[in-house]
Amino acid sequence: MGKKKTATKRSRTPRDTSTRINLADYGIELSAVIEEIRPYLSGTRAEISERAGAMTSTSISNVLNGSVKPSLGAVAALAHASGGRIIVKYEPPAKAKAKR
Repeated sequence: MGKKKTATKRSRTPRDTSTRINLADYGIELSAVIEEIRPYLSGTRAEISERAGAMTSTSISNVLNGSVKPSLGAVAALAHASGGRIIVKYEPPAKAKAKR
């Protein structure tokens, strides 16, 4: 019988949280998307949480009342809970003249 391998722990480089990306700088306003989703959410926070899957009723309340900034994942989960979906699409830059 061979020796059982043990998992080695990789050291992670700590994230630099002093410079977070401001989504608004790129024209992305997730709180505005939440406002679009809100009319389509029905039921109690617990029922919405069940449909959203990965969100607790507390985190749903925090996102909906604006006390926390929503992540893209939270927006997608709430869209799913409402019966809708989020579409993220890349728009490439306008074609530049071909280099010769």
